[in-house]
Amino acid sequence: MKPLNILYDKLDFKNGSLYSATDTPSTCRKRTDWLEKGEWLTAAKRVGAEKIFFVENNPVAVFAECGVALEEKVKAFNQAWCLARPRLLFLASPGEITVYDLAQKPIDINKQKDWKNLKSLAVLDDLARVSRKLQNFHRDNVESGRLFADKRFGDLKNRADKALIRDLKTVRRELIDAGLSGKRKRFAHALIGRSIFIRYLEDRGILTEEYFLNVARQKAGWTDLLRNPVSRTGFDFSDHETFFPRVLQDKTFTYLLFKKLARDFNGDMFPGVDEEEKVVAPKHLMLIQGLLYGDVGIQKKLFFHSYRFDIVPLDLISSIYEEFYHGSASDDEKKSKARQDGAYYTPPVLAEFVLSRVLTLDVLKKTPRVMDPACGSGIFLVEAFRRIVRYEWLKKKQPLTFDELKGILKAQIAGIEVNAEAARITAFSLYLSMLHYLDQPAIDKQMKMGNRLPNLVATTNRSANNFHCILPRNAFDIDHIKSNPIWKARFGAECADIVVGNPPWGAPGTKADAETKTRQKILLDWCKSSNKPIGDKEPSQAFLWRALDFLKQNGKAGMLVSAGVLFKHNTTTKAFRKQWLDCVRLDEVFNFSHVRKFFFKGVDSPFLAVGFKKEKQYDSPVHYWSAKQCVVIKQVQSILLSKNDLRIIRGLNLSDYRTWKLYSYGSYKDCEFLDYLAKSPQTISLEDETHFSCVGFKKASQQKKADWLSDFQKVKKEAFTRYDELNDEDFENVPSKVEHRGRGKEMYEGHRIIVKEGPRQAGGYFGKIEARYETEPYAYNHSFHVIKLLDEKSWKYCILTGILWSSFARYYLFLTSSNWGLWHDKVLVNERLQLPVVFEKNNPATKKIIAIVDKLRNYHPQKQDLFHRDGVPEVSIKAERRKWETELDGAVFELYGLNEEQKDLIRDLCDVTLPFYYKPFDSIGAMQAVEKNDLSWIEKYVHIFCRRWNAYLDNGEEMRAEVHPGAHNNMVAIEFYPADKGDPWNLKSKNDSWGYILEQIGKALPQPMGTSQILLDGLVHVVSDSGIIIIKRNEKRFWTRSLAREDADATICKAMQVHLNRKKN
Repeated sequence: MKPLNILYDKLDFKNGSLYSATDTPSTCRKRTDWLEKGEWLTAAKRVGAEKIFFVENNPVAVFAECGVALEEKVKAFNQAWCLARPRLLFLASPGEITVYDLAQKPIDINKQKDWKNLKSLAVLDDLARVSRKLQNFHRDNVESGRLFADKRFGDLKNRADKALIRDLKTVRRELIDAGLSGKRKRFAHALIGRSIFIRYLEDRGILTEEYFLNVARQKAGWTDLLRNPVSRTGFDFSDHETFFPRVLQDKTFTYLLFKKLARDFNGDMFPGVDEEEKVVAPKHLMLIQGLLYGDVGIQKKLFFHSYRFDIVPLDLISSIYEEFYHGSASDDEKKSKARQDGAYYTPPVLAEFVLSRVLTLDVLKKTPRVMDPACGSGIFLVEAFRRIVRYEWLKKKQPLTFDELKGILKAQIAGIEVNAEAARITAFSLYLSMLHYLDQPAIDKQMKMGNRLPNLVATTNRSANNFHCILPRNAFDIDHIKSNPIWKARFGAECADIVVGNPPWGAPGTKADAETKTRQKILLDWCKSSNKPIGDKEPSQAFLWRALDFLKQNGKAGMLVSAGVLFKHNTTTKAFRKQWLDCVRLDEVFNFSHVRKFFFKGVDSPFLAVGFKKEKQYDSPVHYWSAKQCVVIKQVQSILLSKNDLRIIRGLNLSDYRTWKLYSYGSYKDCEFLDYLAKSPQTISLEDETHFSCVGFKKASQQKKADWLSDFQKVKKEAFTRYDELNDEDFENVPSKVEHRGRGKEMYEGHRIIVKEGPRQAGGYFGKIEARYETEPYAYNHSFHVIKLLDEKSWKYCILTGILWSSFARYYLFLTSSNWGLWHDKVLVNERLQLPVVFEKNNPATKKIIAIVDKLRNYHPQKQDLFHRDGVPEVSIKAERRKWETELDGAVFELYGLNEEQKDLIRDLCDVTLPFYYKPFDSIGAMQAVEKNDLSWIEKYVHIFCRRWNAYLDNGEEMRAEVHPGAHNNMVAIEFYPADKGDPWNLKSKNDSWGYILEQIGKALPQPMGTSQILLDGLVHVVSDSGIIIIKRNEKRFWTRSLAREDADATICKAMQVHLNRKKN
């Protein structure tokens, strides 16, 4: 048996999404496989791989063969590295299997001394020991992500996609420093773009020696230039012959080549060559030559020697956008410009994800026209085009012709982009995508026939070869679009079946440049004239309105937008939501807030993917997914969603931000609990008991004199804690000038509660609310809230302090605050005032709370240190306070009259969910629920589940359970079954019974499920005549007490449905 076949078998990849590398859809198992994975299967074929393994639609591992020599291994690694997305390479050579991390640096094949720098994760020279020696690489560990928790897996900075972006930054910066700055930057961009295009054409074998010779023959000496080695040290093209760096030695030769390419391919791809030729000097061409092909100086740090542009995913070409669209030389300027524009480079994985949700097989059958109203560099349009081509190829059962590819561009692809340079990059990216689907003979044939690529950028030109696909204008400039009949038809109302994109997030600030402000004014004027409300001048909201204009009735959209679209709750955003949601059927919402930093470097703003149709919601449900951080997302930058992340929302107020916040981390049980608190006759809103609540003074613009505020000392933010005494050194003078002083003197003196706006997270506190009951006068800035009660009795302040210190307040405010858990972890004044409180002086719990609060406020023992050896150790002080805090929780629960189920909802959120939010890889929630036969955690789940079910069993029966760890301990199955009450029973773990579990669920389900599907789904409920099986990931956050009740209720409903169906039959 071949080594790789042994590997597929022993590590069980064969029972997962393992696909053969292929350049034709005929070998795919299902029609959707080619649609979702076709590009990767073709790319794997080009690098010489045998198979590629996917987790969902994300390529994770490549399998290939090579000879035994180290040089062959280096070549095979470099080729697989160019794929840019997979993380693992399993390379089989005679008698050996080596595993490599594809996120490490590539190796320069021309430097033999560097070959040894290729690091392996594992080497196996005894194929009989695959199961044992490579167990960490078993499919279960790959799909679950456990493998990537290994410390040997570093970051992704040297993965091909990240490296290409970084290297392009260097090339661009060098050209700007060499004089192509200011208004000349566009020439630097064009020069780099053209050079990459030529690299691509040479790597594809489209530009051959003969093509260059046709230009060279126009002047004596140029032929010799092509055939002789480059006359600079540090250049070696022995690995694959290339001619462009030789051409770059002569400026006239270079620009004649550019002009010939413009004639042979298309003017859109090489605009302004004549003007550029006057500006670009030979030194700039030498820089390009050195940076893209050289091996001396700064280029030693670049990886251009390893990029194969016939392999590198074409969507990476759109990564030029990140560097070229924001035309600032420095990184800081570029980030500032990006913030003004609200636009960032969209990672290909997100574009692929959005298109997979909207361009389904059913939609593609209808030949949809796809529009991106803010297309940037065209990453969504490129992926839409490729997806349509794959579908048509699948339908025709053969590759598409030049004319058929042109037909798709003309009829089905449209984009608008306000930045003309970015619009040209979109055209450039689409040209590359089109060429990608044509083989070399087909391209040669078209060139000889004089058939050029179509012009894609919209102009006033009416020629047949101008397709007017990309309009370089403002999408909100309606009058301009209407001024041209062709533009009006192609970009007017109801011109698209599908709208996709990643429009700008966030309004430009006051420091935005004039161009950005003008663009924003056009957007705002359109919203005003169209009576379309938007909040905070937010472009995301405006583009959601504009998408409805572009869509035909019943058309479909998938867009990445700022999370503020659903979570902000200022008056204008609420008006936007109410009106916009009345015009759409919201089908899917994917909340990527918790994972945002893995996709957008340097961007803190949370974002969503929303899928909607231009029709009414009525009673249609919304599928709401909240992605949570996990090792696979972090180390592979893939999108993985399990059923545990899904909430189905029906019949709730979709315009209320609290619906979205609650279901981000809670469930219907939490919804029922909050509803109970709102309607309980015992509780009242804190707002109803408050005289006033506001923030402290704000320094900011310093427009006013401090005046009476100077009478107070200001507490230092870092000194303000729940319990520690405030001493003189914890205060400082207020500023001499402020923007506002606060409500008045009364907010800084007398009985009051002071609360830090943001919960404490450092030191393992995971959202501890810092609040103090004070009577001494002092001031505080706007990061503090003050609460003054209507009835200024001391006992009420003590009760409110106890409530704010309790787990109850953390639970309630985390689930209802629009910011905490989404972006900036803070609670706004009006949100805190919604807290339900109980002020009942005669309630037995009231006395307990006051006593505990008094103890905590007055407990200030001398800490043990070098000067106070008899003091109390800090660890003992914390332990004493924790003990009282636990007692306080019990007293507050008693005050509210909570039952055990409600208490568990609070405990599970505070003890498991909140720590997981702050520390997703190290908190208790990420720990294994069953480890080394320790069932102490899962036992609580089992007993609650059983108690819930016992009420539905016959007299004399009760539910029992057995625990079955499986999939290399990545999953846990619990089998519940009824038994006689008198039978002896102990909860046990069965460690070799996973096959039995798969057999049982295979009997109960219409279609059997393998371990791979179970791992990816993350949640399985099976109800049969003999019992119930629950399967979930082996992480404590999935096996809490609250989830035991949810799972029990879900399976009870399933059992009832089965019973009703049988009665009907």
